[in-house]
Amino acid sequence: MDRQDAGPTEDPPVQGLRVRHSIREIGYEGSDNKLRKWYKTVDEITVWFRPTMSSTQKDNPDEAPGGFKPKPREFLNYFGNERRLHQAFAERRTQLISAVIPPFVRLGLAPDTISYIGLALLAGVIIYFIRDPKLATLFLLGHVICDGLDGAFARHAGKASQSGAFTDLVCDQLGMVLVSVMAIFHHMVSPLLGTVYVTLYLIVVVFGVIINVMGIGSRVTITSKYFLYIVYGIWAVWKINLFAPLMSFFSIVMAVEVVVGYLRLKRGLRRKFDAQVRFSNGDLYSGKLNYVLNVSVPIAVLVAIVVWGNIIPLRAMIASPALAVEWKEAQRIVLEDKATEILGIAVRNRRYLILTRDEKQDLEITKVPAAAGERAESFSVPAYLDLFFGTLPVDNNVLLVADKTTRLLLGIDIDASLARKQAVIVFTLPIGWLRLTAMAAGEWNGKKVWLAANYLYTRKTYVIDPELALKKGSLLGGVIASYVNGGFPSGCILEGGNIVEFNRPPFGGVIYKVSLDQAIRGSNLLDLGKTSFAPPGADLLGPLMVRDQLTMVSGDGRVYHLPMSAVMR
Repeated sequence: MDRQDAGPTEDPPVQGLRVRHSIREIGYEGSDNKLRKWYKTVDEITVWFRPTMSSTQKDNPDEAPGGFKPKPREFLNYFGNERRLHQAFAERRTQLISAVIPPFVRLGLAPDTISYIGLALLAGVIIYFIRDPKLATLFLLGHVICDGLDGAFARHAGKASQSGAFTDLVCDQLGMVLVSVMAIFHHMVSPLLGTVYVTLYLIVVVFGVIINVMGIGSRVTITSKYFLYIVYGIWAVWKINLFAPLMSFFSIVMAVEVVVGYLRLKRGLRRKFDAQVRFSNGDLYSGKLNYVLNVSVPIAVLVAIVVWGNIIPLRAMIASPALAVEWKEAQRIVLEDKATEILGIAVRNRRYLILTRDEKQDLEITKVPAAAGERAESFSVPAYLDLFFGTLPVDNNVLLVADKTTRLLLGIDIDASLARKQAVIVFTLPIGWLRLTAMAAGEWNGKKVWLAANYLYTRKTYVIDPELALKKGSLLGGVIASYVNGGFPSGCILEGGNIVEFNRPPFGGVIYKVSLDQAIRGSNLLDLGKTSFAPPGADLLGPLMVRDQLTMVSGDGRVYHLPMSAVMR
């Protein structure tokens, strides 16, 4: 085996000088006619020349001649171009706490112990996160202080090591993860946004550490750990929730960092380890056509999966109505001394029930009088209500209201509520993971049922037995059948065994009519809904059934009617 130095080496002029050698070993092995070339590259070798060793050096073998220790290369962190600034702060922290460290050193306290103390303080953050946010902030501050002290303690005590840096790194990131998870758990931010934020943050940290370990150039790493802690402190003191804006902004920034970090790592790994298998000019894999092929095939697979998995919503967005119908505008709904914007609407005994919000943000349901001389009746509902959908079904005397805040389906007794002037809730059912955008109540095969339309994700409308749902204690517990809806259900009714569904994609909208039996046995609503027609407008509540007419209502009270007979052909 021949050994060739890829770079010049230097003889140290003085003891204790650290020099670097770049050594490249090349060899051949195998039979005479089939030789296989192999090589190994050692990037850096640190050599300490010790011509003689004193008794002190024998007792302290890590100490080099000249009385100083080799400083380990610090790479177990995720810092980039900002590393020098971080190191400057680290040295400053070391100087500031140098007076208090010696007693702890004499006690035999290890630097990792500081990290573990900071980790233990996070238990106080969990316990008091909501119970006493200010106290939880103090525990979090203690964790941050330990985060800054452990490294300074290790450097001052001469115990800095890569394993200690690893412990510090893990304990620090657990603090960020815990605060984010607690914000998700206590509904301060949506689970989707919180999960994306935590995932991107951890990927950025991992990519940064790998880049530093491999020595692949420098870059700027933007992390938001301390911003997250500040946001929690703001909420703890002033009850201003900034978690969503912070996580949204940094998720965008970190998404870019993840892409850039992946490309840097890919290029660095290729240069460092894959030089022997890279393609040369004239190789089958080196042409531009081949490059286009290798890029386009994964993209084509991705597009095929996305299109195939979303074919129904895509069809719904370009669907056009089969029938031409004429809606007629009726008398506008006007509520005196009430808010003009209608949040929800229902029909019972040919009377409209209108949900409005006044200037004081109070919610009220008013029964609209049928004639000019009839007295309007109303009752208040809880102000926390945030409706899943605005077209409210009525099951006999019970108004069904799906609330986003509690994720409960509320059953409100209409007559009792009008008598008491406040909502009388007779039952609640957990909605579960459903994202409801429409519900209806009616009869199917001689049995009372509810329809619950789930938006886009499952693309299914569930047929629910209300007695079974109430018995099992959840809306999903009463599911007895389902059909594939149009992907964007905004309102529906069940009349005479027929479904009338208003499907409202981002552009336009179409109303479909189909037998519920056919829908359950068929593939999807779009294929079965041969009877389809356009609504009078896109941003409307409905459809509702008033007498024998389909009815839709705008947010400012405009009413549109269409005879049901016009779509029964």
